Amino acid sequence: MSPRLHSSGLMVLATGLLMLTLTACGQSEAPGCGGLDVSQPWVRAAPAGADVMGAYFTLANDGDTRVTVNGVASSQFERAEMHQTVVNDDGQASMQPLDEVAIAAGEKVEFKSGGRHVMLFSPSQAYKAGDQVEVILACGSQQAELPVAAVVRAGAPGASSRQSSSGESATQEGQADAAGDTAESE
Repeated sequence: MSPRLHSSGLMVLATGLLMLTLTACGQSEAPGCGGLDVSQPWVRAAPAGADVMGAYFTLANDGDTRVTVNGVASSQFERAEMHQTVVNDDGQASMQPLDEVAIAAGEKVEFKSGGRHVMLFSPSQAYKAGDQVEVILACGSQQAELPVAAVVRAGAPGASSRQSSSGESATQEGQADAAGDTAESE
């Protein structure tokens, strides 16, 4: 085997092992993250030229004590922030930054479109459906890191292309939600 082919094979193997490790990191091994489990992590694909993407997942605290997520980051984006969508009395939606999210023992917290979510700003490259993005949650006073591999998707997991009463497909509705998340952040 040539050294070049051997090196390429090792690089592919190393990349595969890294992604397997990140995928397995959905369950916390970090002391400050307690029994935190991250399920269904995904990032909504953005339209061409967009500089903001949204990340969504469910946090479950399988431990015996409260876990506080007090930061989020990604090496693939310039910055990341936790946000909460808030609707005022006039029906106008806006986003408010979240400094922390506490998950009581035995409880679950959803990060979803129209609610809590993570905004990812200024991607290092264009991401398309099927790509993987690393999102790192920081927990507790020691800022323990919990890396999570999220898959880029055109629509929410499990979304079909069924027609809604307005005639838009579910996928089109999901893209509109992403555009709304993006527009609110500007």
